[in-house]
Amino acid sequence: MSLEAAASEWTVFGLTDVGRVRKNNEDHFAVTDLSTGDAGLEPAERRYLLGPPGLLLLVADGMGGEASGEVASKICVTVVPLRLRDALQAAESLDDLTFVRALVGALADANRAVFEKAQTSPLFYGMGTTATAAGLFGSRLFVGQVGDSRAYLQRGPRLVQLTRDQTFLNYLADIGAPVPDDLESDSRRNILTQAVGTSPALDVKVTSVDLCRGDRILLCSDGLYSMVRAPELKALLIRPASLTDTCRALVKAANARGGNDNITVILAEGSGHGLPETGGEPQPQEFKLPAPTPAGPSANRPLRP
Repeated sequence: MSLEAAASEWTVFGLTDVGRVRKNNEDHFAVTDLSTGDAGLEPAERRYLLGPPGLLLLVADGMGGEASGEVASKICVTVVPLRLRDALQAAESLDDLTFVRALVGALADANRAVFEKAQTSPLFYGMGTTATAAGLFGSRLFVGQVGDSRAYLQRGPRLVQLTRDQTFLNYLADIGAPVPDDLESDSRRNILTQAVGTSPALDVKVTSVDLCRGDRILLCSDGLYSMVRAPELKALLIRPASLTDTCRALVKAANARGGNDNITVILAEGSGHGLPETGGEPQPQEFKLPAPTPAGPSANRPLRP
């Protein structure tokens, strides 16, 4: 069977908008063919015929004073595709574990790059960025998450949020502390528990899900979902329309609701014989990397709690 007959095909469109309130756009996004290094950012739908090593979709929402958030998110979308592709090209073989390790490593490299840049000038102190990195590898999707940009999977009439916002409110929920009934309306909802570049270490959460033909993947910054609530978001995604028209409709809806923040969306739709023809209810799962194997004299040392 030829590569074209066996591969999955993904049509992708991305769009970013400053919104109606902010003076500058601190969001950046990247769409990178990990086989060729091609980055398709022109304002037109792009078709990718994928074999290994796959495709990367990435949204980064910067934060910090003046223009430093814009600097942080730009570093992120520059470093992650480059480091990920380098790691995959250097790998002796490609499998799920290799791909996820490379994805997490690329985000760690971006974290170091932003953190080090932040030390070079008072203008950059405290800057950081969210990063939602979706790697399409074979018939699976792996999403590396830092911060509160989001990834969704739409399958027919179903819309499933694949990521969990790394926010103070969700942290309170995790430890059993009281939280408000309406998290979306709470003023603390935008306080992040981690971001790329704000500290030397990073804890990337990875979610995996099996894909099928007709699936749509949405990545977005909080400028979209904070304005366009889930029912309207779902209605706009499932209506019959091109990726371009759907992305523009999402941005228009966010601006119509106030456009309080920058708005970035990437939408990808899968087809081709490399994907199963049908799938049931999406079953996203956390993908945990195995702990490194201890070696040498330290192997018998107790772990600190």
